[in-house]
This record gives sequence, structure tokens and C-alpha cells, in this order.
Amino acid sequence: MDSKFAIPKENVVYLIAGLCIMILGYLLLMGGGADNPEEFNYALFSFSRMYIAPLLILAGFVVEIVVLLRRRPIRLFNRKDDKR
Repeated sequence: MDSKFAIPKENVVYLIAGLCIMILGYLLLMGGGADNPEEFNYALFSFSRMYIAPLLILAGFVVEIVVLLRRRPIRLFNRKDDKR
């Protein structure tokens, strides 16, 4: 039976995973401001904020694009009863 939904059901899980990866990256970007505007806070340039967070956001976008452009379901593990 052919579904009318544009994205296969199996790929929706990967869409949610990509969204969670992006949210994690944005959460790593938050915070680090000084309480006093006259003080400079070096936490602004931490490793996780400068390198890890942008890479996570970019990886989330790549996952989303791949899942949206892929027509067939993405399966990481093939089952014996799986007929392609």
C-alpha cells in the first residue's frame, strides 16, 4: 500500500533526531554572559561554544536535508524478512 505522506514513516524518526541534534547545538550556544556589563567573560569563547555547537547545528541540518531528499526509507540494519 502506497502512503500519501511525502516522507516515509521510518524517516520521521531521523527527522526528529536531526531536530534534537540542532536543539542541542543551540543549547550549547546559550549562556556565558557576565552579570556586570563592565566585566569581560572569557566563557564566551569556550571550546564547546566556538567549535562543538556550530558543528552540531550543521550536522543537524545535514541530517534533515538528507532525510527530506531521500525517497526510500533509510534503514541502518537490514532484517531477514526485508524484501527490496
